[in-house]
Amino acid sequence: MVQRDGGRSQPAQEPSPSPVIAFAHVSFARRTGLLRRRRSLFDSLSFTIQAGEAVGVLLPAGAGKTDLVKLATGHITPSFGAVSVLGHSPATEAAVLTGRVGAIVNEHSHLWLDVPLGDSLTMLSRYLDIPEPKAGARRSSLVERLELTRVLKTPVGDLTPGQRRRAELVAALLPDPEVLILDEPTRGMDAASQERLRSVLRQENRLNGRTLLVASSELSDVESLCPRLLVGVDGRIGFDGDVSALTELIGTERVLVVDLLRPIEPLDNLPGAQLIGVETGGLRQRLALIPGRVTTAKVLAEVVSRAPVRNLTLEEPDLSEMVRRLAL
Repeated sequence: MVQRDGGRSQPAQEPSPSPVIAFAHVSFARRTGLLRRRRSLFDSLSFTIQAGEAVGVLLPAGAGKTDLVKLATGHITPSFGAVSVLGHSPATEAAVLTGRVGAIVNEHSHLWLDVPLGDSLTMLSRYLDIPEPKAGARRSSLVERLELTRVLKTPVGDLTPGQRRRAELVAALLPDPEVLILDEPTRGMDAASQERLRSVLRQENRLNGRTLLVASSELSDVESLCPRLLVGVDGRIGFDGDVSALTELIGTERVLVVDLLRPIEPLDNLPGAQLIGVETGGLRQRLALIPGRVTTAKVLAEVVSRAPVRNLTLEEPDLSEMVRRLAL
């Protein structure tokens, strides 16, 4: 297709696609304390997310992470500005978005706590008007993928924190939504459960094209899921890029603490890592991960292949310190 301009043919510019999620100059203040004073959390917060993107939003504890998710899901409304999801206001057009947006929101659950998980998911399917047998097939598939088959007869309120979080993700995915909005999706999980859930989310984004918005106060919670990272600074977006660019910008590094079953030679030649300390007679070694060289997962795999590992711990840079540096 071409446009005519003064007798010359010029290629028509394709219109920019509408964002799936948009925050436009959003301000929000929460009333706190006995005197119900207003505490400002966001001040002209603006960002957009396109279809199929996986975007992580990092906010320090107490900086409004859950409130951001509630704004995106319509549980609260902004004091100023506008929030749009799939072209609709989540606060005033919730019915239009039902089934199109799945969410995990702290303090809110899609499931009935005193009802066995299997029955609770069946009730949710009926509430969402998902026809059988499609609903049954989808429930079975999601429960199997998130390894919850053994606890289908357990009341939701009796599930472990990790099982409960995975059950909430099943509920969020049940209607086959276009968008997933997640508040600390791996909270309360051990390392194995975290990776299981992250694997499912990666598949949903990369294979099924679901748009992800993941809000967290932990860098590791979003790094393996989200190629794009937003960092909130003083109520606004202070950084928009990838993890490598962030660490290069503010000079932070993560440290991998390797606890061994027996002492070995120093791990001083691992690609993407630098040995910074050997402790307890060689039973503990500390490796600084070099930003931008290789992924954390590859470093972990290399360590496990070379050493008799008892435990691995990843020490993250302090998010509050990262935000302070970005604000300078």
